[in-house]
Amino acid sequence: MYAVASRMLRPLLGWCRAIEVGIVHDIAPDLAHVPQGLATMSIDVEASETAIEIAPSDIGSCIDGGDAVIRHMIQPGSGVEFRTLRLGEGGQSAIVVLFSRKEAISWLISCGAEKDETEAVARLKIMEKRRVIEQIDVNELAVGKSFPSDNPAAEKDIRYRFVDPWEVEVVESKEGEVAGASLGRGHYLSFNIGIVARSCEQVQRSLGGLHLLGLWSLGKGGLFLTKALASVHPPWERDAGGDLQMKGGDVAEPPPYTNSMRQHLYRNTLFRRLRAPQRFMALIQVELLDLKNLTSPSGTHTLTAYALLRLKRPGSGAPLTQKARTLDSAATQPKKISKSSGPNAPASWGSLVRFRFPLPEDVNCDGVSFDGDKEALFKGAPSVLQISVYEKKFMSDSTLGGADVKLDALSSGGQLEEWVPLRAPHEKGGITWFARIRLTLRFELMCLETDEAEVESSMSSDRCPSVGLRRIKQLSRLGGA
Repeated sequence: MYAVASRMLRPLLGWCRAIEVGIVHDIAPDLAHVPQGLATMSIDVEASETAIEIAPSDIGSCIDGGDAVIRHMIQPGSGVEFRTLRLGEGGQSAIVVLFSRKEAISWLISCGAEKDETEAVARLKIMEKRRVIEQIDVNELAVGKSFPSDNPAAEKDIRYRFVDPWEVEVVESKEGEVAGASLGRGHYLSFNIGIVARSCEQVQRSLGGLHLLGLWSLGKGGLFLTKALASVHPPWERDAGGDLQMKGGDVAEPPPYTNSMRQHLYRNTLFRRLRAPQRFMALIQVELLDLKNLTSPSGTHTLTAYALLRLKRPGSGAPLTQKARTLDSAATQPKKISKSSGPNAPASWGSLVRFRFPLPEDVNCDGVSFDGDKEALFKGAPSVLQISVYEKKFMSDSTLGGADVKLDALSSGGQLEEWVPLRAPHEKGGITWFARIRLTLRFELMCLETDEAEVESSMSSDRCPSVGLRRIKQLSRLGGA
């Protein structure tokens, strides 16, 4: 029976495969194509790695103007002051950079970008809707203060924060890996086949009416389409045929981490071209396994240790300490590590931290933004894990050391385990402590919400709350502000 069924179905399966191959060129994006609709602003001097040396020459000529406005605004002498707000206290604290709404409005008018206050406010509203900036009322964060809405003397102190397109979220639980959130420049919901079916309904109705829609639903077309595009191989992998890519006689293979990002950015592009809501989101899991002291011949002494971690871009020299933590940094709970037997035996640690970040919409398969101003401000995905390890003490905590771990060797679905040397501060000198860590990279499928009415409804109902704003409010309850 199986042999007969196999002979009958084999021609049909072969035909289906041929059709799949034939439509690749119809839906696959041209990798060399760069849309011309996204306007950027002309500049006189390029940006350095750490600062913008000169402002764009004409801000009023840019239709979009979101990231270009920011790039111009951060120049010295613009009149817009950027202040650091510290939130929380003790081990739960962070700093966030904000700028005043009033100063931004005055600057937009004075530089000629907008004619009056009404147009300047409208420009900020557009930037806020596109999540280039996010509004924060400082008075609502002030600890011990209350400003009732019916009090006429209660004036709002509106500030804005910048939103990184590759914004990183610290995931607090396993369920949080696929939870809906407003992260980066997008609004993401947990993957739901119902959302996929609704997005395909209009297309199916226009092509074949209710009959095609019924056939599509009966055959679970949305589910099979998702599986097919979620596992498709990019053209550069298919063309290579499994061989190493060579250039000038040298191996030109990108690092596994970069290739994994390119692969899922390409798949996101396929979903976007079909106007489907499915989008991949990157998730990095960090396990702190062991802690080892090379200077202790009898083994690691008993201590209580914890770590601060965050993902960053290469070249970022910002310190990671209790006094200089950002919203996207994580702190493990202090854990007592008992003395291990044997010479130089590792001590068991066992802490876990999860990070996730979106893959932006307006980037090519290499992660380069089509908007030159955005690329100058937020260049590529985070690819370095920054870690600082501390020993918990009664009076003040002691620094054991820190390290920057490159994620180049990490691939999708794989793990990377290594001993990381922790470099002590300059006054202590040298490397005496080593931490054994295990890194895992995965990509979770989410649904991008694009309908403005649905976005407002989702944010108000906490289906996709703002990650940064939620974290700011959480820390403000502990102190600061």
